[in-house]
Amino acid sequence: MVWALLVLLTILLPAMHSWAPAAEAIRSSQFGQQQLFHEAPAFRNGKECPRQRLDPAQRPGWCHDPGAIHVAMTLDRAYLRGSMAAVLSIVQHAVCPESIVFHFLIASPGHDHHPEELPMDALQSVVKQTFPYLRFKAYEFQEALVRGRISSSVRSDLEQPLNYARNYLAAMLDECIHRVIYLDSDVVVVDDIAKLWRTELRDGHVLGAPEYCAANFTRYFTPAFWSNETLASTFAARSSTPCYFNTGVMVMDLRAWRRGGYTAMLEAWMDVRKESKIYELGSLPPFLLVFAGEVEAIEHRWNQHGLGGDCVVGSCRDLHPGPVSLLHWSGKGKPWARLDSGTPCPLDSLWAPYDLFRYRHRHPQLALALSMVA
Repeated sequence: MVWALLVLLTILLPAMHSWAPAAEAIRSSQFGQQQLFHEAPAFRNGKECPRQRLDPAQRPGWCHDPGAIHVAMTLDRAYLRGSMAAVLSIVQHAVCPESIVFHFLIASPGHDHHPEELPMDALQSVVKQTFPYLRFKAYEFQEALVRGRISSSVRSDLEQPLNYARNYLAAMLDECIHRVIYLDSDVVVVDDIAKLWRTELRDGHVLGAPEYCAANFTRYFTPAFWSNETLASTFAARSSTPCYFNTGVMVMDLRAWRRGGYTAMLEAWMDVRKESKIYELGSLPPFLLVFAGEVEAIEHRWNQHGLGGDCVVGSCRDLHPGPVSLLHWSGKGKPWARLDSGTPCPLDSLWAPYDLFRYRHRHPQLALALSMVA
């Protein structure tokens, strides 16, 4: 309870800003001419921040900015409200917010999987209107890379192709980007993200993430996996005991990823899953199969996960013991949907101050429509 109160004060006090609406609006078949989000205030670097080296003749400019902090997230209509809140929380709590470069991975619209998806240019317009000063680049994720490899999961939302975009970050982002923080769209950061950026990846580790070694690692795979002697020996040669880690918060060494061909390894395990039901938890198990036991352990404060109740609708969770730098509503329950429906969990109040959505009070049905589309 003490930590929950401290987190609440940390979030609410700096969040008391007034947001002036932007002048332009986006077009979409669902919403017509609407500006969906309030314009966020501009957050500027302090004197202690490194000066940006921006040469107009060099594209992209952040390739030559040694102080740049690269953050990758997916961006789609279903989680757009969460993404905007996450971005606001990151820049608001950063000591050097202008040093942060966002990389948004966007699904191609019009496919049978999500014909209602907003076009890439419309989503970029939303970002520009909401954060006029944000440094960002959008990338179109080619779903054909994974569509034939995705298997059934315990939750239908885990089967969305965009969930697998993180597998292809090393190929999608510019070669000059050597490191990136990957974040899910249902997070709120309440600390300076530069601290996470400075994580040292030692002993050849390709990625870092909070590990949860108390979790029962065997349950992330089916009996068909553990009963196969060859498959079960996958973790035998790892440098440490394999532990569960959540892929919604990761620090990734893209140079080492590219050299090691880790995308191909993830694809290979997805192909094995198509032949045999060795797991049921979407995009997570391939990461465990490739990296568990070879992960740079990061403090748990950087992923207070499970606030969405895992696979149980209406399940409310409390914070894990200890300090908090990042809140993560992983699971089926999302704070924006629960707040709009009038059935929030207590910790959803920690997400609410970052909600820039314009129509949550005046047009609750519109809010619900944006929140619930999957």
